[in-house]
Amino acid sequence: MPQPYALAQTYAPRPDFAEHIATLAATPAEFCLQAGLPYATYMRMIRMRSASKKTALRIARTYALAHDQYTIRAALELLFEPRPRIVMEPVPGTNRFRRRTDETTPGVQ
Repeated sequence: MPQPYALAQTYAPRPDFAEHIATLAATPAEFCLQAGLPYATYMRMIRMRSASKKTALRIARTYALAHDQYTIRAALELLFEPRPRIVMEPVPGTNRFRRRTDETTPGVQ
């Protein structure tokens, strides 16, 4: 029997994300050059309102380096809000998985 598993943690940009980024660069393209982030990845993050942990940390690291009073962790909390992990559980009798409906996550590896 397959075991339940959790999908990767994602982060959503906070509503004031654009204002914070505007303190670093005038345009998103300039910010992407500073952060070493592909412009398409940045625009997908804005459009989908979701970023991977790697992308969120890269943006937070750039923000923290530009603003000395912030640590990377503090910048991450300022710019992004973590989304809850999604737990996938096996559907009995099939070879498929579905999202777990309850918030508890027992047995997740």
